[in-house]
Amino acid sequence: MEPNVERIPGDSDARAERILRGLPRPADEAALAALDASDRLALGRYGARRVVVALRTGSADQLRAALTAAAVFEHLSMVDPRDTMVGLAPYVHVAGALGLDPARLFTEVADRLPAGDVATLLRTFGARDDVTLRAFGWRVVDTPDGPDLVPDRR
Repeated sequence: MEPNVERIPGDSDARAERILRGLPRPADEAALAALDASDRLALGRYGARRVVVALRTGSADQLRAALTAAAVFEHLSMVDPRDTMVGLAPYVHVAGALGLDPARLFTEVADRLPAGDVATLLRTFGARDDVTLRAFGWRVVDTPDGPDLVPDRR
């Protein structure tokens, strides 16, 4: 499987950034309900790509934006919390690699969401001390552009 940045299109990154800038703090259900399917797709892709950008650049701001985009996407579309946790493991890894406290970061992002399953999941998952890429089916690979993340289907 190709690394995240190579396999996930980035053509809607600017759209995702506009959406994130325009969300109220905290986001309310009405603001989130106004997002259409293409907005949700833009946020999901942005989150998956920008976590890698954060890793490559050492940017806490990029990581926060990536996690926020992923959290909004999950708030609007989560089906199985186990799948959501698999998708959140890279954010925990990158937070640790950047010297950030994952629990604090995840709580900060959860506070931007309406109360509910995803906000609760963010708080509990970010506070776990057993989250590793390997345990959640991911690995870091080296690419010519820097490190990237790949689902590890061993």
